[in-house]
Amino acid sequence: MKEQSTKNGILILSIAGILAKLLSLLYVPILQKIIGPEGYGSYQKIYEVFVFIYALTSLGTQTAVSKYVAELSAKGQEKDALRAFNLARNTLFLVGSSFTVALVVFAKPIANLASSPGIYVGLIALAPSIAITAVLSSYRGYLQAKNLMTPIGISQVLEQFFNVLVSLIFAALFIKYGYNFGGAGGTIGTSVGGIIAIIIIMRTFIKNKLDREARKNDVTGILVSNKQHLKTLLSYAFPITLSAGMQNLGAVVDTFIISGRLRFAAGFSEMQSDALYGTLGLYKTVYYVPLVIITAVVTAMLPKIIKSYTLESGKELRYNVRMALRITLMIIIPSAFGLSVLSREIYEVLGFRQQGAILLTWGAFVVIFMAIVQTQSAVLQGTNQLFFVVKSLLIGTILKIICNYVLVGIRGVNIYGAVFGGYLCFVVPMFINQARIAHSIKTKLSLIKLSLKPLISSLIMYAVIFISKYVIFGLSAKIGLRGILKLFPLSIVILIGVIAYFGMMVILKAITKKDLDTVSPKIYNMLPIMLKNKIK
Repeated sequence: MKEQSTKNGILILSIAGILAKLLSLLYVPILQKIIGPEGYGSYQKIYEVFVFIYALTSLGTQTAVSKYVAELSAKGQEKDALRAFNLARNTLFLVGSSFTVALVVFAKPIANLASSPGIYVGLIALAPSIAITAVLSSYRGYLQAKNLMTPIGISQVLEQFFNVLVSLIFAALFIKYGYNFGGAGGTIGTSVGGIIAIIIIMRTFIKNKLDREARKNDVTGILVSNKQHLKTLLSYAFPITLSAGMQNLGAVVDTFIISGRLRFAAGFSEMQSDALYGTLGLYKTVYYVPLVIITAVVTAMLPKIIKSYTLESGKELRYNVRMALRITLMIIIPSAFGLSVLSREIYEVLGFRQQGAILLTWGAFVVIFMAIVQTQSAVLQGTNQLFFVVKSLLIGTILKIICNYVLVGIRGVNIYGAVFGGYLCFVVPMFINQARIAHSIKTKLSLIKLSLKPLISSLIMYAVIFISKYVIFGLSAKIGLRGILKLFPLSIVILIGVIAYFGMMVILKAITKKDLDTVSPKIYNMLPIMLKNKIK
């Protein structure tokens, strides 16, 4: 099976990520109607704990496996790359299984710490998915290193589809026992979706005879001992896992701090605090949507960064780092402005309570800093500056925890304080990381210069959307469109915004043919001749 180019990888993973996220977004309002706002608050707390453990056992390890396999492949050691993957998969199964057992045993104490004793049922229901996703991460790490993004993308979509389907069924079955049981039922699909994804990827391994291909394509014939493989994998996995865990630690601490501060400092009841936490969870669900594209960019670019660093190709390394940051900024800045200006319309279409729309109006811009830090972290990890990522993220997390503890406890501020804490969590690490990257690859990388043209174009886009949404939604109101049917006018407004942004970027000469080719050459081929002539 041939490796895919980076540009095809970005496109495939972006489409898959968006489809998976759309399934997730459509799932949320249905789940809310089944289990109510209090049940969704319980569900959100369960998931915050899971995501942290997932980051420790899967999210960071996928990058570690990908990094090591990519390095071995760059040197022509394909047999060693395959052996390292097999060792990682078996080890991760043992580690994941241990965490699964631990979560079942300590479910009640964790629930009590979160000031929500009832969520222990959900923690137990979600526990098996930790072992499953740990194994899945090793497979995806190997395919990522080999630039085989299609099976990763297909597995992501089908994983989410079965996750949504099974979770809604069990949420409906369990809600009669109480909203905490309903929230627990809403987590069961995670394990089922993970199993489906593993089956799909294993089928790819068997169908394309990847193990045979690795042995046939080995250049050096060098065989490294399992002990050395494990030592190297651990040396990568430990700091990468720490940094992945650090990015999610703030969310886990929020689970314990926010509920407690809402109840015991701000004076809300348990049900009120669960409902408020659910509102905060919905806000996070929406603003994570554009980040799936950034994840696709990072996933596709990371093997190239690792390869150029391993082969000591400084010029190529600098080009890949600059390209990763440029694409990140060109995608995430307009996404943030779009989420902000359309916050009320998005919430209305998804059936969310309008109370949370103001969170998105002011909090949407945090995704810019999150995306930059995500890309910077991949660059630093790809260039073996693994522990530096941990240090910068730790600083941001501590600032967030302090901010949330103080502000959320003020009744008039409550969950809005967590939005401000989110900014602190990523803005400070962003500046620290950027200075380190510029120094280590010996080049000037000004985020302000890289952001300037996308920012100007996004401001123009914001104005165009602001005007057009009143016209188009006004017409839709006269026609009588309501609820999910307003997805049609929303899609038209988004399309107008995309055209406005892209047009301004072309006018400012901020987009090159190479940029479009990096994402997908099909985009350039679809453009009118007039635009093609303006893009060099």
